[in-house]
Amino acid sequence: MLGVKRLGVLAGGAAAATALLVGSAGSAQAASAENYWNVAYGQLYVSAWECNTYVTSCSWYTKVQLRNNGGRIMDRITNTTKIYANGISATVTISKDQASATISGNQTSIGQVKWTKYVSNLVELSGSASPSWTTIGITTEACLTGNGPGSYGDVSAKCAKIGLW
Repeated sequence: MLGVKRLGVLAGGAAAATALLVGSAGSAQAASAENYWNVAYGQLYVSAWECNTYVTSCSWYTKVQLRNNGGRIMDRITNTTKIYANGISATVTISKDQASATISGNQTSIGQVKWTKYVSNLVELSGSASPSWTTIGITTEACLTGNGPGSYGDVSAKCAKIGLW
């Protein structure tokens, strides 16, 4: 089941670039996507959230989780988050705590943050993206992989993606 929630209005072309670059600081406008899959031991849930209006930086947040699990715990659960820059010669610096990375290009995967937990049902990641003036926006993608409880085995990538792509 795929769900997409958008708050705020995003115009096309040059108006989009202007709206994103001139947006007011502290604006509550955001975009999010979520996906879930029912499995024998519960429900695998993935969500991605990002701001869609910014002046100098844009926050992002992702979550992967085993829900409705009847007390079962994942042997291993991984949240892999990718941040993309959208635009001509776009550049974004992303950060998670103290680490940061900058990569340039036209809708290029500019960064990946990955966290694995063992004997857990939840992995959340968050950070900030600071796009260049040529960036129209960012795209945030979160993917869940892991190993189900007991003998259930590996979980192939289950993803949610939000933004311009």
